[in-house]
Amino acid sequence: MTDAGGGPYIEDMTPGGEVAGTYGVAGKRLRSFRDPSRGRFLQLRLRDVTGSIAGLLWEGAEEVAESFSVGDVLRVRGQVEEYRGQKQLVLQSLDPSPAESVRPERFIPPSPRSLDEMERELWRRVEMVEDPHLSQLLLILFQEEETYSSFITAPAGKTVHHNYLHGLLEHSLEVVSILTREDCTDEMDTDLLITGGLLHDVGKIEEYFCRAAIGYTDEGRLLGHIVMGDAMLRKALRRVPDISRRRALHLRHLLLSHHGKQEYGSPVLPQTPEAVALHHADLYSGRVGQVRIVADGAAESGGDWSEFDPMLGRYVWVASEKEAGQADE
Repeated sequence: MTDAGGGPYIEDMTPGGEVAGTYGVAGKRLRSFRDPSRGRFLQLRLRDVTGSIAGLLWEGAEEVAESFSVGDVLRVRGQVEEYRGQKQLVLQSLDPSPAESVRPERFIPPSPRSLDEMERELWRRVEMVEDPHLSQLLLILFQEEETYSSFITAPAGKTVHHNYLHGLLEHSLEVVSILTREDCTDEMDTDLLITGGLLHDVGKIEEYFCRAAIGYTDEGRLLGHIVMGDAMLRKALRRVPDISRRRALHLRHLLLSHHGKQEYGSPVLPQTPEAVALHHADLYSGRVGQVRIVADGAAESGGDWSEFDPMLGRYVWVASEKEAGQADE
């Protein structure tokens, strides 16, 4: 498998092969040669969406090392060798790749759901909103090309849940799906629930960046997605002049309270039925996604149990059968 814009993927590299491509920097270390007179060489851990490989630069290491950081993307040339049964890439050259040329999908996996399918579902949800002011608000945000592109591409988390490309879209649709179940939210304001469900995490399009990996922007670390999402919402609401003050205030409350507790980042507690419903729908989608990531990691390693997960405060059991149709002994 080869990415025409980035060179061969790491899983397809074979000893003796020449490589020219782009790879993310997952680790970086200057190490001394056994002969101290030779100075130091550069040891890297390079990665793409298929795996990682050690990279070694023997000459000019100290000067080159100052030109990039862990998390950056490099354009490299080198030869694949085998050392102690492991592939490694001996580098002839490397240069930082400009941010605008980086294709995140080369380094970050996508949602397991089809993007086309999710986009169609998103617009179906938008069309369900009958309130003309909330409908106008959604169109203002989603018909703006940069905002829409960011919304359907962004992850919903760095590590905790939906931490892949299109994860924010997938998570938002899951939340709306829960909120539109009549047995869960009967007699509530459906238009407000759909709008709040779609927009509750909209600030994440500015909280994270995607390059060699998912990372936090400066604003993301210093302000957080709830504050940034409220600022985006307030800006868009100014373009809906006829919306009532109470309606706009209720929608802002949904975004500001959706984490449920102040110690979890919400400046206020949920104080309306719709706000409580949104909080629990968000919690359900996020927590199930979090457990699924831990379980998938355990399954990939061949175990029935995960390691203890400090964020969940528990072990996770891989409950699915290892073979289709396998019966209990």
